[in-house]
Amino acid sequence: MAVQPIILRIDDRLIHGQVLVGWGAYYPIKHLVVGNDRIAQNEWERNLLLMAAPSEVDSRVLTLDETVSYIHERLNAPDASMVLVESPADIQKMADKGLMLKQVNVGGIHFGENRSEYLNYLFLNSEEVELFKRLMERGFAFECQDVPTGTRHDLKKILEKRK
Repeated sequence: MAVQPIILRIDDRLIHGQVLVGWGAYYPIKHLVVGNDRIAQNEWERNLLLMAAPSEVDSRVLTLDETVSYIHERLNAPDASMVLVESPADIQKMADKGLMLKQVNVGGIHFGENRSEYLNYLFLNSEEVELFKRLMERGFAFECQDVPTGTRHDLKKILEKRK
């Protein structure tokens, strides 16, 4: 299997078992980055989150600005990085900062108030749906997949079916 240098993933739980065991075992991930402005600036929360990461993986929490720079530096790296963000709003903020990586994996965005089920792990509100559509118009492609061996779903097709 060819090494994908960057896996950019939306997952509202950020670092958790499914990411570490599922994705980390399937891809030879050497670097794990959480892009999150709030956590990057809160030492206690940042340290708590990083405790979940395996010691053999270079793990860090960066601001979204720093995450864009990190992605651009690692686009042609020989080893794999997984970059986790919490929501499509984070992708929007990074796109506004010049994010060049346009392929995004969408994992868990879980049930909440005013959210509709699109897949058993994907619940979106109307604002998020519109945000995804605007990002697609900017050239972003979103592939929904809960685990690396799971079925891949094109988010554009899922949203089109809901019209």
